Amino acid sequence: MSRQRSRSVKYYCCPVCGKNSTDRIAIEKHYRERHPVKIDEVIYCNICGAGWRVNAYGDRGARERAAACYQSHIDNGDMDETAGRAFFLSGGSFGYVNVKKGGLQDGKKEKEPGKRE
Repeated sequence: MSRQRSRSVKYYCCPVCGKNSTDRIAIEKHYRERHPVKIDEVIYCNICGAGWRVNAYGDRGARERAAACYQSHIDNGDMDETAGRAFFLSGGSFGYVNVKKGGLQDGKKEKEPGKRE
């Protein structure tokens, strides 16, 4: 299975009131009358969800840091554990969960307590 090393998320921000969102249409509606739109892009590690702002590190620097973070999880051997923790703590925005075959969802019957096959 192939996984992306990082992902880019653009946040549309108002420098006047501080409101931000990833939904450009909703933010443009908010800013239409007075507020100018400012785009703040963040590059995230797809395993742990750590992020680096493009405005601070530059596009290349943020992507390199995200790739280095991704590789460090592979090198440390804690990729699946960290990704699972990030998946549940972020509500599914980051990380992943490995599904193991052979559970109830695969059609196998649950054994009754005390019975042997």
